Amino acid sequence: MRPGPLVVRRIAIAVTFVIVLLRPGFGEADVPTQLSDIDLLVVVDRTRSMAALDYAGTKPRIEGVRDDLDALADDLPGARFAMIAFGAESRLVLPFTSDTSAYEAAVDTIDLELPLEGDGSSAGRPAAQALEVLERAAERRPERRRVVVYVGDGEDTGTDTDDASFGPVADLVVGGVVLGYGTTDGARMPEDDEGGGSWVRDPATGEDAVSRADLGRLEDIAGELDVDFVHRTGPGGMDEVVDTFDASYVDGERGDGPPAAHDLTWLFGLLLLGLVLAELRDGWRAVWRSQDALLPREGGRP
Repeated sequence: MRPGPLVVRRIAIAVTFVIVLLRPGFGEADVPTQLSDIDLLVVVDRTRSMAALDYAGTKPRIEGVRDDLDALADDLPGARFAMIAFGAESRLVLPFTSDTSAYEAAVDTIDLELPLEGDGSSAGRPAAQALEVLERAAERRPERRRVVVYVGDGEDTGTDTDDASFGPVADLVVGGVVLGYGTTDGARMPEDDEGGGSWVRDPATGEDAVSRADLGRLEDIAGELDVDFVHRTGPGGMDEVVDTFDASYVDGERGDGPPAAHDLTWLFGLLLLGLVLAELRDGWRAVWRSQDALLPREGGRP
């Protein structure tokens, strides 16, 4: 026996109600499920030494840098990011922004100096500008927590005197990390970012130049900032680094993934409303019919 229209409608009401509770949709929204309260300043070394081939074996140091900086955006949704790149000079390449696409673009386009472009490495060169950027951020958004991430190999080969201390910066941040790349044994550096086969030469000897990471210098910078030093020798593990920032989150909790970009709950809600109204209509009709049946007929008994 086939079910009647009433049974089919009531089954449809139950099924539609369950679908509404599941909040159906398709696609993914380009928004985080949570918002971090952190302003994170990245200070990254762009000298030619960051092209040395001793990260995770024989990869360029800058490759590890890009992977790790991208991971920061993944692990800190809703955070605001800024970036200072330093070489022959220090410059702000990205003001504080919550636009992760802009941040990722800045990471992808970090351009290393050419061999003759710089005047030697100076690990403390960006200290003054970092202080200025963080002071301005503190004035504009005092309620947010500021974090600094220093990225480099610690190599000091310059002859200038602008190797300033990061000590004053420590007063403006609640945490951060110094990420070090490269090995003390060192490695050669390709002359261009494509690694075409020509190597940077040491002008003093005419031989291939070797860049050696100065991990002690990086530890000193970490001490000035009062943050941890982490020697990055391979991919992975940035989530553990981010956990040390002790960020807090608002406007939602950490979920399994982003919400659907195209929410269809409203559509099934309208369908449910129509089915319920039809059910109510038939119910009222039944009530009125029963009342009519109980009314006495004219000229006789009911």
